[in-house]
Amino acid sequence: MINENDPSTLTTSGRLLNYNEAIKDGLQTGLTFTKLMDQLIRTTDPNELVDAATQLADFKLDSDYVTFPHQYSNADYYLLFMSRMLELHDQGSQVILQSRDHREELTQQLTTLGDRGSFNFRVESSENGGVFYRERATGQSLFYLNLERKMFRFNSHALTQLFIIDLHDTVPAETVKTSVQVLLDFARYLKEDYGYSVDFNILDAANRQNYAVRAADLPAGIVDRLFVAAAKNDYMLTNGVNGNGAEIALDNSVVVDIFNNQLEGQPEWVLTVHDDEQKISWFDVLLKYPFMRDWYLENLTDLEIKSDPLIFE
Repeated sequence: MINENDPSTLTTSGRLLNYNEAIKDGLQTGLTFTKLMDQLIRTTDPNELVDAATQLADFKLDSDYVTFPHQYSNADYYLLFMSRMLELHDQGSQVILQSRDHREELTQQLTTLGDRGSFNFRVESSENGGVFYRERATGQSLFYLNLERKMFRFNSHALTQLFIIDLHDTVPAETVKTSVQVLLDFARYLKEDYGYSVDFNILDAANRQNYAVRAADLPAGIVDRLFVAAAKNDYMLTNGVNGNGAEIALDNSVVVDIFNNQLEGQPEWVLTVHDDEQKISWFDVLLKYPFMRDWYLENLTDLEIKSDPLIFE
């Protein structure tokens, strides 16, 4: 750059030399960018993949003297990373990347959903950093991802709103389950390959998982309503094993409990799902059992599963 306080730059040759160096620096930045893009698109090494994505997500391509008119946004590199991550685990066909005509902008579709949903990433502008994966038409942010902090958080509110409510009448439950499994697998690969901190939230099928509900002190009438709904559908709700709350045995040895997890002090009401193979989550229960879904949605203000409060409001 020209420095007005440096006499050498005030000569014609000095100005030209500085100009030429600035051009070289700008072009070198472009070359660095293309190498990272090659790495993101071609590598089969998971560590190289996340390294390229992390750098591209914060890459500044333009300089004062060299401007590249056609550029993808930083958020688009997260879509490339996600697609490549799935590809490395033989699931590349589960998502479809699309580029808009006449502009550099990527969107993604979950293959089984087709045109029922179009997704992209939105960069978080707060000090938290990271990005939100959202459905473009509804604006629902399904999960949060931060490559630098190695964090991944699912959002139960958005998952419920999009897949349990919005798509309920038009998309079969099995299609929804297959689509959501892609997101679940992506999170699992981040956890297993890179040691990410992952909150699977409403999708967690582990028997140890306690799904904390929004209402700290759950109104008694909510559990009573489940007794009535269960009886109407030929299921029996019994008193909880902890002496509070209730328990319902569903098909294939799946048991759902709702109870106060804190017997002393501040109450914390939770839902749990137990099955022998630890493959069933609360989300799966909502998909399979209409009476459980209706009960949950009718009392969503109190029953909604809480997401990470530091990420989701």
